[in-house]
Amino acid sequence: MHKKRWIGGACLLVLLGIGWCAAQAWSSHVGEQALERLTARLDARDGWQASRHEVEQGWWHSSGVLRLETVAPEGSPLRVALPYRVRHGVLSSHLDGEAVVTHAGETLLAADAAPTWQATYRTLSGDMKGQLKWPAFTSRGVLPKPASLEVGAGELMLRGHAGDVRYHLRSAPWRVSLGEASLDIGALDVEGRHRGDERIFHHTTRLSLATLTWHGGAPFSLNALNYEADMRLDDETFGYHGEGDVADIAVAGQSVASGRMSLGLERVDADALRALVERMPADSVGADSGRDVTSIDETSRWARLTPLVVDVLRDSPRLTLEALQVTSEAFGVDSRAFGELTLDGDDSASLAATPVTSPAFWRHLQQRLDGHVTLVDAPALLALHLGLAPETPRLVFRIDDGQWRVNERALHW
Repeated sequence: MHKKRWIGGACLLVLLGIGWCAAQAWSSHVGEQALERLTARLDARDGWQASRHEVEQGWWHSSGVLRLETVAPEGSPLRVALPYRVRHGVLSSHLDGEAVVTHAGETLLAADAAPTWQATYRTLSGDMKGQLKWPAFTSRGVLPKPASLEVGAGELMLRGHAGDVRYHLRSAPWRVSLGEASLDIGALDVEGRHRGDERIFHHTTRLSLATLTWHGGAPFSLNALNYEADMRLDDETFGYHGEGDVADIAVAGQSVASGRMSLGLERVDADALRALVERMPADSVGADSGRDVTSIDETSRWARLTPLVVDVLRDSPRLTLEALQVTSEAFGVDSRAFGELTLDGDDSASLAATPVTSPAFWRHLQQRLDGHVTLVDAPALLALHLGLAPETPRLVFRIDDGQWRVNERALHW
């Protein structure tokens, strides 16, 4: 009896071992397929080439190098090498590695240690969690000489699955040096969520910037800047809603103003916008004409894109200024504004006859504008400049068929 139990137990252990080995092999296979799909998606993006090299696949461990390279018709491409190591488990796989960025044969990230990254992939659910961390470094190869870029230490965290990804970026201050002038970018915090794909998506983001300071001549700074945005692209239209505020605007160290703004954009033709975005990278390298890229300048490029730009406007886009608040104790200003502008997209074919780079195009575009903007408690100097009494409490700007009026008086810019 005991002998049969021992035999049964041994058979059970063998079956469990075989099942575990099969699950381990399946997990390794699923992890490898996920890497192949990721490489294919990156390679399919306009302007990038992606490939894997030195691939070694095993049941428990895998390794390789993911190489990304920008498509550069002229000059040297930007290259990113991501050596990776994978530890396969039955329920998940763990990846980690470094990031090496080079341009023209030189390493751009002149750091004491290379940026590192790690990720976990759940075999059954397909969920992913990743983190990229980088130390502070200085790079002189990103910007034209003699400019330099000082990047603060930071991290980028990702989680989710294909079609639904959340991200959170945090970074210490940066500095861009331009000879005797410089731009200081304070501590940055950005988080958001992207659902969908390149065709249809819903993207939300929130940004918080401690300071943005320009040193050169009279120093200028924005302090405690916040921004939130919601963007949606569906089968028919693209919509945007954004809100932003800045707690303090200072010039030469003196506080001069603060403000906030909320606005929305709607009725942008989705198919036309997708066509324009898809065409722009191809047109920039002359793929549609076969000409050498050196013969293509920005003016002729945008002239060729004019029909697509006009198509984006065919649903008569509307820009809504929901709220604008500007407060300045220094100048005695506490003003509010609201309103909306609509661009008439009917008979857009006539508009497409003029290149978008021509001043005539923008004159024709202005003639299609209709709307109004109301400014409450306007500064007295502004009212005087417009030929109105300084105590005028409300300025109403109207535009009809491109003609501006303020408080029913013609306005000439």
